[in-house]
Amino acid sequence: YGWYSNASRGKRRQEEGGVAPRGEGLSASSVRKREDGPDIRARRRSWAQLIKRIYEVDPLVCLSCGGEMKVIAFITEHEVVDKILRHLKKRRAEERERGPPRRSEIAAVS
Repeated sequence: YGWYSNASRGKRRQEEGGVAPRGEGLSASSVRKREDGPDIRARRRSWAQLIKRIYEVDPLVCLSCGGEMKVIAFITEHEVVDKILRHLKKRRAEERERGPPRRSEIAAVS
């Protein structure tokens, strides 16, 4: 179905350069060289660019200060992810527990 299906990609590859059937004469280096062309690189985008383009929101902008964030690690261990999420839930609960603003704070904002 669509542009990214195996059938569509196979047809495009055959039209581009007459690629041999699977396993015949293809090496990993020849595939990489062909895929690194300028139009292929233009189609590749990072996940952040795609989210920005689709949802019109930059996921790498800090909600607090507006600064640019960078990905420094990918966490794949379930225990670590759960620990981080529990900590964040606890932190948000603490933020919600504070009382309503004082009248002087409301007057200063208005």
